[in-house]
Amino acid sequence: MSILSNKVRVGTVGITVAAMSLAALPASAAQADTQPHASKQEDIGVFAGAAVGAAAGGPIGAIVGVVAGALLGHHYHQQTVANHALAARNQALAVQNQALSASLGQSEQDREGLAGKLDLATQSLASVQTQRAELDRTVQLSDAIETDVVFRTADASINSLELPALSKIGALAASLPPGARVRIDGYADPRGPATLNDDLSLQRAEAVALALEKAGVPKDRLQVEGHGARQSTSPLGDLDAYAFDRRVTVRLEGAPAVASAGGVETSGAEIADAAPAAATGPGTP
Repeated sequence: MSILSNKVRVGTVGITVAAMSLAALPASAAQADTQPHASKQEDIGVFAGAAVGAAAGGPIGAIVGVVAGALLGHHYHQQTVANHALAARNQALAVQNQALSASLGQSEQDREGLAGKLDLATQSLASVQTQRAELDRTVQLSDAIETDVVFRTADASINSLELPALSKIGALAASLPPGARVRIDGYADPRGPATLNDDLSLQRAEAVALALEKAGVPKDRLQVEGHGARQSTSPLGDLDAYAFDRRVTVRLEGAPAVASAGGVETSGAEIADAAPAAATGPGTP
């Protein structure tokens, strides 16, 4: 009985030694890859427990050592697998965290980009509003812009000295909004038949309109009209005053204006604006 007790004690010592031998397993397990094996830790525990149990307690110690070593090896194997799974999960979480951080960074960049575009749009809108206000002021001032183009007797051709001024007015009129208009009124002095003076005044107005078209003014903005000598206020026979009657008036209007009533109508005279200048004698303008 004493001998059997000693053997059991020796077997217990064998189990303890087998368990201690498992302390060397982490070094071996760390070298193993993560692919599943046929419980390498269990094999090591079995052989270590059997060897130590047999040496310490004979056959009974060997059996007890095998069982204990297998259990301890299996437990360590499960622990190792769980550790590998936990490490893989931590790595996956780290990758997700990096992806989330990158996504947040991209979202922040997108937000900053949208904010920058919004600022540009706001600045552009403010600039457009400023330009519109300036344009409105220009349109208001355009109602006060008016010029005259003078002509020789019985002539509808524009003097070359008048062209630079017409080009500037044309450029200004072309920059006005679509509602703006350019009124072109042609006139003649009271000499000659009314029908001839009507035709001559219209020809003069059309010549000025053509010059403005070449300067960039759309044709649909031009309002052309010939008034003949009906608005002449020159004293009869005053040749100097007649020079101011032979003209075309160009006026910029911000909106279509109502034509004014006709002036004093002068009856035909012996010498007409439509007649050659020689008919009035030397010094006629």
